[in-house]
Amino acid sequence: MPLSHLNPEQFAAASAPFGHNLIIASAGTGKTSTIVARIAHLLSSGVEASKILLLTFTNKAAAEMLSRLAKKFDKSVISSVSAGTFHATAYALLRANGFNITLKQPSELKLLLKSIVGQRKFHHISDIGAFSAAYLYELYSFFQNTGGDDFEEWFRAKNGEQSVYSAIYADILREFEEEKKRFGYADFNDLLLYLKRALKGGDIAQEFAEILVDEYQDTNLLQSSLIDAFGAKSLFCVGDYDQSIYAFNGADISIIGSFKERYKDAKIYALNTNYRSSQNILKLANRVIAINPRLYEKELKVGREGAFSQPRLLVY
Repeated sequence: MPLSHLNPEQFAAASAPFGHNLIIASAGTGKTSTIVARIAHLLSSGVEASKILLLTFTNKAAAEMLSRLAKKFDKSVISSVSAGTFHATAYALLRANGFNITLKQPSELKLLLKSIVGQRKFHHISDIGAFSAAYLYELYSFFQNTGGDDFEEWFRAKNGEQSVYSAIYADILREFEEEKKRFGYADFNDLLLYLKRALKGGDIAQEFAEILVDEYQDTNLLQSSLIDAFGAKSLFCVGDYDQSIYAFNGADISIIGSFKERYKDAKIYALNTNYRSSQNILKLANRVIAINPRLYEKELKVGREGAFSQPRLLVY
């Protein structure tokens, strides 16, 4: 049985009915084992491997999960599962569907943007120093990750005294997009934007029986909208409200926080048995977590036996 090694919490999540399922997986509670078991459950239930999509934040994480599955299923079956980061998956699907894209590294595109910025004048508007091309590129990337539509409006609301240049920056980025299109260049955000448009416009008809998302708490609005653009009837999203670390890249914790409101048939499962840390550490962690604003109830339970020392505070 693919699920025989799971604890009751993990079993309930991995065997959840098709639909919109959110699994709150605290640190050390067997998140990876549960995702692997879920895919094994799908395969054993007759779901075609090619109809399963696993989205992770690193290709290494995807490879580890597939390697675990390869111990239980034929490698030819596992190789048909689509698995990888949002960007790697988008690139593969676009190329497989005939999109001619030349993926460029940020450093190369920053040089292109620099050549455009260098042709513009700012001093006639204000003596405030203008942003560098490199910084403008990063700012634009952040804007795209937040799912915004109007850069100029967004910029004015966020950047105080620099807003005097908002129209120039918007025009620079318009020309930047035109140049990228002319040469067929794309950056990592473009991959998600192109795939989202292609799915919504019917240029790519890619149907998945279920999409699994790892580290769901760190998705941004662009990634979330791409997940929805696939139109999969079943989602299996795994994350922890208390472990979000990608706010610098546009991660929006309200995505995991609003799961029940956005998907009316949503079911919430929780993994609370921690196999990584001792009782002393979990006691301290629970005291810290208890102070956090709560969207999903949580109390870590010890799953590791033995005598361990108390946590110590070391000051250097």
